[in-house]
Amino acid sequence: MTHAPPLPPPTVDLASLTAAQPRPPWRTAARRVVRNRLALAGLVIIGGLVAAAVLAPVLAREHPNAAGIWAVAPRESRAAPSAAHPLGTDQLGRDQLSRMLYGARVSLVIGFAAVSLAIVAGTLLGALAGYLGGWVDTVVMRLMDVMLAFPSILLALAIVALTGPGLMNVLLAVGIISIPNYARIVRSSVLAERHKEYVDATVALGASRRRVLFRHVLPNSLSPLIVAASLGIGTAILDAAGLGFLGLGGRPPLAEWGLMLSDNRQKLFSEWWLVATPGVAIMLTVLGFNLLGDGLRDVLDPRLRGRRG
Repeated sequence: MTHAPPLPPPTVDLASLTAAQPRPPWRTAARRVVRNRLALAGLVIIGGLVAAAVLAPVLAREHPNAAGIWAVAPRESRAAPSAAHPLGTDQLGRDQLSRMLYGARVSLVIGFAAVSLAIVAGTLLGALAGYLGGWVDTVVMRLMDVMLAFPSILLALAIVALTGPGLMNVLLAVGIISIPNYARIVRSSVLAERHKEYVDATVALGASRRRVLFRHVLPNSLSPLIVAASLGIGTAILDAAGLGFLGLGGRPPLAEWGLMLSDNRQKLFSEWWLVATPGVAIMLTVLGFNLLGDGLRDVLDPRLRGRRG
C-alpha cells in the first residue's frame, strides 16, 4: 500500500494581506484633503502664514517696535518700499515688513484661541441640549437664539465696552459671539445620532447617559464641527481686526493688523502700501481658512465627495 505524498504547506501572500488591511481613518481623510484642490490651496496659504509667524524673529529685519533713526532723520518716516525696507516704514520709521510678520502671530493666536473657547462652550451646550432635550434644550437654545438676534459685531462691541479695550477682552468677545453657531451645529448632529441603533444597544448594555453622550454620540457628531471651526478661525481673525481698527483691540505699540490699518487709514492715497499690506494679509488669511473649510466640507460630507476636487 502506497501513501500519498504530504501536501505542501499553504503559502501566504503577506503583500496581499497587508494591502487588504484597511487604512486608518485619519490617513484616508488626509489623502482626500491633499487631493482636494480647495483644501490644498487653503493649506498652502495657512502654511505660509504659520511659517511666517513662527519664523518672525528670523525673517524680521528689526524689532517690530524699533523706530530706527526717525528722531534724527524724519525722511525715514513713511518711507516708500525699498531694498532696506521692502514694505516701507510707518509714521514712526518702523519697518512695515517686521511689523507684518509679528502681526501674523497676534492674528493667529486670536483666531485659534477664540475659536477654541467657542468650540468648548458651544460643544458642551449643544451636546447637552441635543441629548437631554426637554427644558434643558429649550433654555439653552432660546439663549442661543437671543445671542444670534444681535449682529455679531455689535454684540462684540457691547462686550468690549463692558470689559474695556484690550487684546484679551477682544479675544473673549470674539469667542463668546461664536458660541451659538457651534452649539446649534453640535445639537443638530447629536439629535441625528442619539436615536441610532448603536446608541440603543449601548444603553441596553447598561451604559450611563454621560458615557453614551461623551464616548459614543459626541465623537460621531464632530465632522460638521471641524468644518465650522476651520471657517470660524478666519471669521474670528476678521472680527478681531475690525475691533482693532476701531481702537478697541491691542494698544500701541503692538503690531496688530487691524491697528496698523487704523493708524494709516488717512494715508490711503499717499502712502497706500501702509494700508494695502495689512489689508491684503487679512484678506489672504480669511481666504485660506475659507478654502480649507470648503475643501473639508467636500471631503467629510459623503454627499459632496467626488463632486469637486
